[in-house]
Amino acid sequence: MSATEMPSSIPAPASAATSAPTSSPWGPGRIPGAAVSVRRTMPIRIEFARQISQWRVRVVLIIFALLPVVVRLAFLIGGAGGPAAGRTDLAAFAQASGTTFTAFILVITAGFLLTLVVALLFGDMIAGEASRSTLKYLLTIPVGRTRLLFVKVLVSWTVLVVGILLLTGMSLLVGTISYGGGGIQIPVGPQLGMGESLLRILAAVAIICLHLSWAAALGTMFTVLAEAPLAAAGGVVITSILSSILERIPDLGEVRHYLPTWNTDAFREFFNARIDYAPIADSVLSAAIYALLFTTAAVLWFRRKDISS
Repeated sequence: MSATEMPSSIPAPASAATSAPTSSPWGPGRIPGAAVSVRRTMPIRIEFARQISQWRVRVVLIIFALLPVVVRLAFLIGGAGGPAAGRTDLAAFAQASGTTFTAFILVITAGFLLTLVVALLFGDMIAGEASRSTLKYLLTIPVGRTRLLFVKVLVSWTVLVVGILLLTGMSLLVGTISYGGGGIQIPVGPQLGMGESLLRILAAVAIICLHLSWAAALGTMFTVLAEAPLAAAGGVVITSILSSILERIPDLGEVRHYLPTWNTDAFREFFNARIDYAPIADSVLSAAIYALLFTTAAVLWFRRKDISS
């Protein structure tokens, strides 16, 4: 038998397809959709819980709740209630009814106190995170900068409105218990009905919130510019004080009408016998224009801000 001939008894070699199994690249397999979903937004409820857990927010809410009690104690120390002879201001009639007491509380707090609260709430939003070196970690959730700023502004506004409503509700409760029901006693005019008084109080609260929008937007702009929350809050307070001083200078003439604090007390029109809506409209329009300008500047700056530390 020649070397080139193969015995017929020897089987032919198996084909490559049957001699070795086919190998394929390893893969993890199909992953459920819930497991691959990435949270790309910043939940509002989580930010709200974070805000409530901070001491500054709790202190603000406690002050709002206790302030009507403090004013009531001050009236007790001062003597019996009743309008003083020759006085026509709301303070002289504050003890006439629970709603009049509430209107008086809104009048004495709508200026510097609420502006200070706005400065604390909005000045800490971004500057506080930057001072604690947590801002860059928030942006790795991942969440966009505009979304982050929007959530923080929304939560700060929620806390502010809740605080003002808490102040109003506690004032109405304390005033009604102390001085009874009844409508607002107009200093130079009649006593309003209970239903109309409540509607006017709610309208005054709404105008107060709308007018504070300029300070909130200014705080939003300062909080993205500054690295420390105290600097941002201080900028809002100083701007408000400076504007209040300038608007009391008659020589400035029409320039005073363009200051952000002009017509700050426009909400007091709801506590007069006849409501003049002209200063109310001017107050809301001025605040809206300033709020739009400051908010736009804040968003544009924050989107380009270097956050590397």
